[in-house]
Order: sequence, then C-alpha cells, then structure tokens
Amino acid sequence: YAKITNGLFARINGKISALTFSKILNTKVQKIDMNTIKHVFLKGNEKFLDHTKSVALYGKIYWRKSGKKLNVGDIVYLFMSGKGHYQIRYKLEVTNTSVPRQDEKCWLAPFVPDNDCFEFTPVAAMYEGEELGYNELESIGISRYVQYSILNNEQINIIDKYFE
Repeated sequence: YAKITNGLFARINGKISALTFSKILNTKVQKIDMNTIKHVFLKGNEKFLDHTKSVALYGKIYWRKSGKKLNVGDIVYLFMSGKGHYQIRYKLEVTNTSVPRQDEKCWLAPFVPDNDCFEFTPVAAMYEGEELGYNELESIGISRYVQYSILNNEQINIIDKYFE
C-alpha cells in the first residue's frame, strides 16, 4: 500500500518509492539495472598515449568518444598495444561520459585537446600476466582486428578470471 505522510513520503512495503524520492529531490532517480551494464573491449595504441602513466598520475584514463555509446557503470577491458604488450591490461569502469581531457602529460604524439571525453577508472590492478593476448582472445571470438566490441557473457567470464 502507499501511505503519504505530510506529502513527503510514499511508502510501499515500508520503502520510499523511487518516484516519490525523485519528487523530493526534484530530479530523476536513475534506476541501475545490472542487466543494462555493457562490457566492452577497446584497443589503445601506446605509441600515441601512455595509458599506464595516466593511471599513475590521475587514477583515470580519458578516451575520445568517436561515436561510442557508453554509460556510467559500463565496464571497459582495455587492450594495449605498442610497448611490448599486446594484451588486455586494464579492467575499467566508465565513471563519467563528458569530461575534458586532462592527460596532456601522457601523450607521446602531439596532444589533441577534447572537451567531451569518457573518463575510465580502474576497478582492478593492471594485469601483468602473459595471457589475454591476440591468440587467447581469438579463441573466445574477439578478432585481433577489432578496435571496439561489446562482449558476451562467456567472454566476460573468461576475461574476468584474470582480474580477481
């Protein structure tokens, strides 16, 4: 049942409904549904940008949008190539979908300013093992030529074992 007390709370089974809570805050409450969280594969070239340095200096990685549709809470597995690694090295969470680049000190190529980037934050330590390279990823259906891919549950479960 719904009970309204002084117009402030609508309780359903003792809980405040999201609709009423949003009215109290005069804002929309975003319902987080774990089934809507995307897990994606991205490839980063270390000849242009030192992602490891970005994590060390800022605790974040900034990423150009390039038409990608990511939301706060989505998980990104970053495949790094260029400095002797050709493997997934980071598991990151999208923590902001519109921030200015703040990683100019990490660029090896000429810096390209961008005021509308994704911000990724590591959710696990950098992977430093020998797996998660081209051959292992191709064995689970991730092509060595792909730059961006939405992962399926089987791929996620296999990759996640390396970030526990």
